Amino acid sequence: MAVQLSEIRTCDWHAVLPDPAKVEATAERTTPKGTINDLCGACALLFDLTVPRLDEILLFVQPDTLEQLFRVGRTAPDEKKTHRSPAQLAIPGEATPSLPAPKTPTSPRERAARGLWKEGTVQILCPLPHRAGSPRKYWVDLRNRTGHAHSHKKDDGTPYGGPDIAFELQPGVEFTRFCTEHEVCAKHGGYGFLDELALNAHINKSRDWPKASEETRDAAETRLRRQAA
Repeated sequence: MAVQLSEIRTCDWHAVLPDPAKVEATAERTTPKGTINDLCGACALLFDLTVPRLDEILLFVQPDTLEQLFRVGRTAPDEKKTHRSPAQLAIPGEATPSLPAPKTPTSPRERAARGLWKEGTVQILCPLPHRAGSPRKYWVDLRNRTGHAHSHKKDDGTPYGGPDIAFELQPGVEFTRFCTEHEVCAKHGGYGFLDELALNAHINKSRDWPKASEETRDAAETRLRRQAA
């Protein structure tokens, strides 16, 4: 009597964890790179919630961002009555789970710590004016350009978007992919990214941005071809 054996697929995400686990896969998801992963139900849900918005989510969970978030939190109105200790969230890269004491920059040198050049990180040069005491050449991590753009306001009071600012990429690094799908991206000649994965992540999280007209998009792509020639 022949016995038919069926292959049980396991979750790819669980398999690549630091402590791998074999969990039965029940779903498939296509990644921004075009590959297909087998996922369990929980990982499929996590994928749907995070991957299309990965660039934006990473901005929120960076250690520096979390540290600043906790620092600006309000003190309980009556600590004697509440008498509860706040939960401690371990921030990646922190030596201890407790946060450092709040520190307010008091000198131009301390304030200038923001915007300095850092080795080993892809950075961009921001051409906009910054607070007094900041470096004349203000460097921003490439992954933080959207958040940095939002920290600046236009004349009408609305925040800048990343494509609105003519960021200059650090020497020795080049953008290989450009977005011309959105009006704001095409209007500025194409919004640059280092690779296809980053471009796809941008497109996925910006689905609600106004689409570029055919004329604007053609003009942007023509300009990009001329620059590459």
